Amino acid sequence: MAAYPFTMLGTLGAVLMTIIFMARVGMARGKTGIKAPAMSGSEEFERANRVHLNTVEQMVLFLPVLWIFATLAGDLYAGIGALVWLIGRVLYSQGYMADPGKRELGFMIGGVALLLMFLGSTGLLVWGLFTG
Repeated sequence: MAAYPFTMLGTLGAVLMTIIFMARVGMARGKTGIKAPAMSGSEEFERANRVHLNTVEQMVLFLPVLWIFATLAGDLYAGIGALVWLIGRVLYSQGYMADPGKRELGFMIGGVALLLMFLGSTGLLVWGLFTG
């Protein structure tokens, strides 16, 4: 069995979610007739595109923090952090697609999960450096 199964599941979940958001952008392009490289012209398309792009932006932060946290705090804790982050991203997506003003709860849930893993990783790393 792999050494970090929960962290791997969280990583694969994040990738799958991003693929689904990407497909939503493509479907919105087809439905609204917005041809690439255009990035505006339909609120439905723009919302789907913004959810996808914001998630890609978040992945750049999430993935390294997740794996560092898994290494320092353990696979289970990282898996829980990933699950909370994923729930936040899904809520962000649902809120944003319904009304951009309803995205805050999901954004905050994902942001807190990311921040806690970052702070936990930083604290554990510094602790380890000073305690041997």
